[in-house]
Amino acid sequence: MYTSILQNFVKNLIENEFSIAPAFHMGVIEEDSIVILLKQESPILYVVSVVNSEKTDLQNHEIFMNEYLQHLQKNLSLYYCSTIIALTLAIGEYLEENTENKFDTAQTIEFVTKKEMIPEENCYHAWWYLSEKRNLIEMEKSQPKNILHLKQIALESLQYTKQNSYSFYEIAAKAKQKSGFDLKSSNILLTWNLLCINCFIFCVCILLGMKQSSIMLFGAEYQAIFDMHEYYRIITYAFIHTNVIHLIQNGVYLYFFGMHTELLYGKIDMTIIYFFAIIGSSILSILCNDAVSVGASGAIFGLIGAVLVYSYKNGKKSIGMNYMTLLLLVALSLIVGVFQPNIDYFGHFGGFITGSLVAWILLKNTK
Repeated sequence: MYTSILQNFVKNLIENEFSIAPAFHMGVIEEDSIVILLKQESPILYVVSVVNSEKTDLQNHEIFMNEYLQHLQKNLSLYYCSTIIALTLAIGEYLEENTENKFDTAQTIEFVTKKEMIPEENCYHAWWYLSEKRNLIEMEKSQPKNILHLKQIALESLQYTKQNSYSFYEIAAKAKQKSGFDLKSSNILLTWNLLCINCFIFCVCILLGMKQSSIMLFGAEYQAIFDMHEYYRIITYAFIHTNVIHLIQNGVYLYFFGMHTELLYGKIDMTIIYFFAIIGSSILSILCNDAVSVGASGAIFGLIGAVLVYSYKNGKKSIGMNYMTLLLLVALSLIVGVFQPNIDYFGHFGGFITGSLVAWILLKNTK
């Protein structure tokens, strides 16, 4: 029974954007199997460990989990998170009743239900006991009553049907295939190149004393583009910045959303999205503004739109940050730009709309 419950639970978690920790990825699920799953939803890294309470020494498992969580705390930056919320789910009360098992079960339940929540620095470790026999979850009163939708998922996992025993790898592969969610790359070389190009051009303009003249020579402006036919400005404006603050602000957003776009779409599609967003941003800007426009923010809003579209089309899958947080960030950024002076909000809207539309088309034509 434990293997079937665990298989269901792991499958459901993977479909909800969790991934199996590498050290627990292989091997056929057996009665004494332990699995750890992770989900990054910046700024929180969720960690779920599942154990058979009737085959595992929970005190030893607690020692192991403390060491494992300490290791994760030291490497939180790799997950772009600052806090860990961990849950140990002990599954029990499914074996044939006998005197020895009753004693062990009572002892196990007491161990878990007396485990108080003691918050540590940027780490919270909760303990739940899942009873197959009574179809409920027990915990100490200071423990959280729910984390994400884990309580519901755990209880639903009890409604199993007898099935073959699969390895964790096979379960992960089936769940990933069903969700259609996968990262396209393990590096962000394109994002780094775009950052370096912007910084290089800014430094050259400073060294040559052309900071102001470069804005007039390469910025997006209606008469220069349509009357003087300097069409190159439709692209070049996105690589010119007015000052260091302007460059740093755009650089931070370019790194964060460029990284996500590159990992989700791949380098070729990100290039297409980025440059179409530049063009869409400049066209709307020059049609609606009477000032010269410069900066990469229009293209960056295109990347933001691409990440939002990917999240929406894939069932709001994990993108390294909470979906509603991203949606709120987009809305606030677009609205704030309207009320701030010297902000090309038409360029922002143009980049966002174009990037979102191109991303939608690319995903629609992706097999």
